[in-house]
Amino acid sequence: MADFDEVWCIDSGRTSLKAIKIQRSGNGAEIVAAEKIDHPQGAGQEVAAAAISTLASQQNLTGPLAVALPSRSALTSFITVPPVDGKKLEELIGYEAQQNIPLPMEDVIWGSHVCGDTDDGEKEIGIFAVRSEEVSDLLEDLSQEDLDINLLTLGNVGLLNLIRFDLRPQRPMVALEIGAHHTDLVIVNGSRYWFRSVPIAGKDFTTALQERFGCSEEEAENLKVTAAKSEHAAKIYEVLQPLLRDLVNEINRSIGYYKSRAGEIKVEDLFLFGGSGKIVGLRKFLEENLRIRVQVFKSLQRVRIRPEANIVQQDIQSFSSCIGVGIQALGLGDVVLNLLPQEQQEAAEFKKKQKVVLGAVSGLYILIAFFMVIFGGKIDNAKAVLDEAAVVDQLKENEKKLESLQEDQRDGLEVKANTLLSRGQGRLASRQVLELIAAIPNASQVAESIRIEVAEGSEKDSTLGSVEADQESLNSKKTWLSGFDIRKVRVTETGSVLEKGAKVDSDLLFYDDRYQVVVKGFRYDQGDATSNDQQLKAQVVDPIEKKLIEAFGAPEFGERVSRQVGIETMLMLSEDENFKSGRQRGGSEDGSADHGTPLFPWSISWIYPPLPAADAGEE
Repeated sequence: MADFDEVWCIDSGRTSLKAIKIQRSGNGAEIVAAEKIDHPQGAGQEVAAAAISTLASQQNLTGPLAVALPSRSALTSFITVPPVDGKKLEELIGYEAQQNIPLPMEDVIWGSHVCGDTDDGEKEIGIFAVRSEEVSDLLEDLSQEDLDINLLTLGNVGLLNLIRFDLRPQRPMVALEIGAHHTDLVIVNGSRYWFRSVPIAGKDFTTALQERFGCSEEEAENLKVTAAKSEHAAKIYEVLQPLLRDLVNEINRSIGYYKSRAGEIKVEDLFLFGGSGKIVGLRKFLEENLRIRVQVFKSLQRVRIRPEANIVQQDIQSFSSCIGVGIQALGLGDVVLNLLPQEQQEAAEFKKKQKVVLGAVSGLYILIAFFMVIFGGKIDNAKAVLDEAAVVDQLKENEKKLESLQEDQRDGLEVKANTLLSRGQGRLASRQVLELIAAIPNASQVAESIRIEVAEGSEKDSTLGSVEADQESLNSKKTWLSGFDIRKVRVTETGSVLEKGAKVDSDLLFYDDRYQVVVKGFRYDQGDATSNDQQLKAQVVDPIEKKLIEAFGAPEFGERVSRQVGIETMLMLSEDENFKSGRQRGGSEDGSADHGTPLFPWSISWIYPPLPAADAGEE
């Protein structure tokens, strides 16, 4: 569910809860309120419910509510399916979800999103699933504060929506959101994208500093982000370097794997998000070792922040996923994902419509009361006038009925006329097809002949050779039409001809005013199927295609006329002077031994008139 005008968004991580109230503002958005509630160090999972309770006590959370689940809670996979749409696409996604989610389907809540088209023309689909019990626990925590959730999505989906909406990257890029216990890597490539969880997080850096210097967790956290100002900066950086190298390796592995899926792309930019993106030396180390431009996400371009929500500007990396969830809830996000149980989504949708209906009814009652107060004294006088006008109204009503009857008569006549015209046009189709067939063969190509008398002498052999070469060139242009067939057929929207008497599903779209034209003939054999096919296209198919284009316009996809070259046969059973002898394939060098000239049969067919462009493209 999306397209709210104003919504509260909550992103509850292991170290803190972030919440913003965001609303539409022109073509962008505006954050009007914000809260960040840090969890006590070492606290367990129960702190999430306590933080929500604290937030509810500090802010009025009535109205739409959107929540981001940590992406570590989700099972994410990317698949490709054939380029289908509608119900077929839904069925394919459902089947692939069952194959790719390693849990019983009744134990999960899942959703999907079409990422884009691959270079091979297939559709790339992202499938996201979370355990039902995890969603139930979250809903239980919210219900204790009488909060109804409208949208449940994932943190990495929120981050992706923020990148698409605010950064609007024009070339492939990588986003890295380093949290305390979890790191998300997102690759954005035009309309396509890819997620991966990286097994190195802020907690690993903190633990390494604790073990090396024997300090508390809080002290290690401070060292991690303030080392540049410390006199022990070199030692701190030395402790962090092994983890930084591991992080570089994971990023390189991720980019390499994505390239194996999406083809060779060039990644030039990496943006750092998340609270641990402040780790000392991180940006410079990544830039030097990845050899790409690394930037820390520091400001918003299309989302304004009010002064009372300035905490967002001070810690924008930590709020990035939460802002992205708000962008989706306002209907401004490219990726739409709602992992609420279906019955919960329907209840939220009903509640939203109920508010609209109640508002409209209230307004109606107010309007009625207004008219009663203002015009109450004049209603009786108006009633008398209306009674006198009743006769006039009846006459006008009768006039409308007469006009309606006349309109029905005209419509009936028009339908009958159109039916007669369409039947007449159908009878003209055979004549039009004959005009198409008359386009082949081209008379200028078959009317040539060679008649040369060769005198005895020293040049006789070379002259004969030249004559035979010219004759062979002429032979290659010879085509015979042996017959044609025109029959009225029913054709499906995909171009398949329905046989006579075949049963047709009620939901199948077909055309019953089409003709199937089949033209057959023979050609002088040039020696290989490829040459024969090319000559058939040039001399027979292309003229037909040209005539069809003149009459109906060019097709959007492929050709309208299909062709088929048959198997070579010996159909010319007597030697003829118009054919070069000696090239038959009977195995004898003496051409007269075969007593014939090898020809091959061909046939072409097309549907007349052609199917509409949209259907022809699917054929």
